[in-house]
Amino acid sequence: MNIRKLFYCVYDPEKFHCVHFVILAAKVIFEKDYTPCFLGLTGPLQESIKTSRSTVHSNRRIEKPKDGCIVLMTYLDQSSHVGLFFQGRIFHLIERGPQRITVEQANSIFSRIRYYEPNLCLPELTKQE
Repeated sequence: MNIRKLFYCVYDPEKFHCVHFVILAAKVIFEKDYTPCFLGLTGPLQESIKTSRSTVHSNRRIEKPKDGCIVLMTYLDQSSHVGLFFQGRIFHLIERGPQRITVEQANSIFSRIRYYEPNLCLPELTKQE
């Protein structure tokens, strides 16, 4: 696994935002497709505003982070942001580029942080196969 290419990702609110980054990072790091975890949230950021509600409904909340879990963060202005937990840090994409921050650092930036185990076996997808 070579995560170096992830550090070259460029944020674009229309074409490549934090949700896209988590999906790509999960593919590169864990060789898993997290797309089903974010159905309807891969469009432009303005249209993907309901990140927290959709994530809550399709993924199982866990109390403590573990490698591969989805990290849902809420800013003070109540906007949502998402990252991927990997090797004790939150890997996420912001306007300045990709970052790997500790949970302690995230606690000083975000008003709320939740962890979710990705649900990669959604019933809708199983029916289509």
